[in-house]
Amino acid sequence: MRAIIFILILAILGFLAYTIFFSLTEEEKMVKALEGDFDKAVGNFLRAGRTMAGTGLDTTSDVDDAVRTIKKTEKDLQELMSRLTEESAKKKANELEDKIREFSKKNDIDLY
Repeated sequence: MRAIIFILILAILGFLAYTIFFSLTEEEKMVKALEGDFDKAVGNFLRAGRTMAGTGLDTTSDVDDAVRTIKKTEKDLQELMSRLTEESAKKKANELEDKIREFSKKNDIDLY
């Protein structure tokens, strides 16, 4: 019986520690959602390029969709950055902005 109570107390303490130290704020969640959109668009962009190179199929529309999503994500991020108040969210947003700019520069996204 004592072992069960001890395990239950440890589980509760572990859950509380997790929620306090590892949970994201609302602003961080918004930045994380934009990062997810960007990562998905990058995956689609790269997949379309591999498909075009490997099979010779025309994947222009897939590339265009990915580029539109990347540009929309960048625009949404700029709008969000002007409203952010938390330092941790601002830091994550700046990191995402750098990621987007680097990818855009390497792949000539600005030309689309």
